[in-house]
Amino acid sequence: MKCLPIFPLFLAFLSSTASMSAEEPGELITVTGKVMDTDDNWLNDVKVSMKPIETEAMTDPNGDFVFEFAPGEKLEPNKRGIIATLKFEKEGHLDENIRIRNMNFFSKGKPLEVKMKPDPLEEEGIVGFTTPMNTVNGMDKEAKGDAEFHVYIPESVEKVRAAFYLSRHGMGNIVHPILQKFAEEEKVALVSMYGDPVQRGLTDVSLTDEHMKKLAEMSGHPELVDAPILTFGHSNGTGFAACWPAQRPEKSLGWISFHPGFNAYLQFPNTEKIPSMVMLGTVDKYFLNGRQDDTVKELRKTRDAAMCTMLEAGVGHGPVDPDIVWEFVVEFCKAAMRVRLGDDGELKPIKIEDGWLGATYNVDESGRQLLEIAPYAEFKGDKSTANWLMDEQFAKVWQKYAQTDHLKGK
Repeated sequence: MKCLPIFPLFLAFLSSTASMSAEEPGELITVTGKVMDTDDNWLNDVKVSMKPIETEAMTDPNGDFVFEFAPGEKLEPNKRGIIATLKFEKEGHLDENIRIRNMNFFSKGKPLEVKMKPDPLEEEGIVGFTTPMNTVNGMDKEAKGDAEFHVYIPESVEKVRAAFYLSRHGMGNIVHPILQKFAEEEKVALVSMYGDPVQRGLTDVSLTDEHMKKLAEMSGHPELVDAPILTFGHSNGTGFAACWPAQRPEKSLGWISFHPGFNAYLQFPNTEKIPSMVMLGTVDKYFLNGRQDDTVKELRKTRDAAMCTMLEAGVGHGPVDPDIVWEFVVEFCKAAMRVRLGDDGELKPIKIEDGWLGATYNVDESGRQLLEIAPYAEFKGDKSTANWLMDEQFAKVWQKYAQTDHLKGK
């Protein structure tokens, strides 16, 4: 069966440009801006450089950059009338180039706004299709347009035990080697959904039922339709991650929110009954303006929610190291399957008292922290607001991750 590309087709958007500079050759010029993906998620660690001037910078955790240079002699146009080229580079995305034709570019008065398209990838073993949809998304807004559905099931998997639904909003994907290894080892189908009608969630998930049946037929795995599910969403994709446990808790094993944009997504009815993990970057502007960790504490206290947070020290809206994130996410998924999925495929109910608890992160102290963990009955802190962890094995992984330096990978 022919594999389909799993990338959206976008036009790059470049808006007006840099901060002030002078016309004289010896004066210092400052260039500022923000870099995003095509879904408006800020991109950290993007390399920004300019030729022929030898200068470069990296975007910060919230996608902002600034660099200064002194042009020396006035930049002269080449045969094509170009005096300089700004280049933006990040793994997993196509390079973006801005060609500058005169010095007036540097005196527009507005920061640059650059959007980078994802790499056009085709992966063996992935099948899918694009279809028009008309829905109401997780933000209660009408959403029309094309929706993309794709699935990856390793050849070695004879029967799918569970399906991992990922919104391709932001970092979500089904091509990462760590995810595909997880799919093979645990007999999991990786399902991605993309497009305005689906990527931020739906108020009626049954609208995807016919499309899941089609994926099941295309992949040769009819059991995909009824498989228990895990969900993942980044930023506004949290609406996607939360809508299935909210509407179909009887099918949901667990759900993960990575750096959510809004608190409301975390509070959908029924979601507290399903194990969940909310990952937060301590320098993410959305976190600093929203304090989603306080929302989770409130849900733990008022709903006895099966929820935990993980605060990533020094991390912004996007991941510093996707490998580290996916390894941790996979451990959460394995724990959910270990604790909740019976040999007969039926889901076991959650008993909060049978789990472990973890101390809450101290935002005022910041940095990496050693957070206390203990079985529920032995935890010495406030049980009502502590992080709820599924079992001892995951609790130890969770505790270690809280001490991880994402810049060094350990």
